[in-house]
Amino acid sequence: MFELDHVVYFTTKNPQQIVEQEQIEGIHPVKGGQHLHWGTYNALFYTKNSYIEWLAVEDENIAEQSTQPLVKQLLYDIVDDEGFASLCLRSNDLEKKNRYFKKMGYRTSGIIHAERKTDSGELRKWKMLFIDHKINHTLPYPFFIEWEKSIEERYASLREDGTIKPENEELAIKRCIFHVKNVEEKLTHWSRLLSLPTKGNTLKLANTTFVFEEKLDSKERLHTIEIVKG
Repeated sequence: MFELDHVVYFTTKNPQQIVEQEQIEGIHPVKGGQHLHWGTYNALFYTKNSYIEWLAVEDENIAEQSTQPLVKQLLYDIVDDEGFASLCLRSNDLEKKNRYFKKMGYRTSGIIHAERKTDSGELRKWKMLFIDHKINHTLPYPFFIEWEKSIEERYASLREDGTIKPENEELAIKRCIFHVKNVEEKLTHWSRLLSLPTKGNTLKLANTTFVFEEKLDSKERLHTIEIVKG
């Protein structure tokens, strides 16, 4: 079963502004780093097994030339407003998942190799996979990630450098709430993609629940997340 790796919030603020702004709200975000090939940078807030990523354009020229699907969606969405945009699910074998999705009839991006340069100069590496979809007002599918290191290794390193504090690991992203125009249609599409049964208007993952709510007068996007202790 898939697990939520992170949710993505598109913003025009730089990582330092996010760190200062969100600390006032009582949480502990940190500056993430730069995606040098995409022209973007981020701030991050970790919970016990997933995190929030605030993603912004650092170099518009590089970003506009990028073919990376999330960067293309960022440039499309940020014209209207800041807000939650998409989410990423964790896998330990993206090559196998890619073959499975193609067998199911989906077109994919193929495996994308990625890296982020942290403030300390460290390179963190991962692989990504996107389901092809038109970037418009309809709900984008989740995308997928396979980290170079296991979650245990990553979290041990993040504890050591102070990115994750004990209070971070007391929290969890319990629910991800999507606003869509046709709840049944989106449930059917996502249930098929993720091989998950539906229950009412929800899909249950290993570490969170997806909730689909009807909203006819807005873009179809991830709208809200609920963070709880436990």
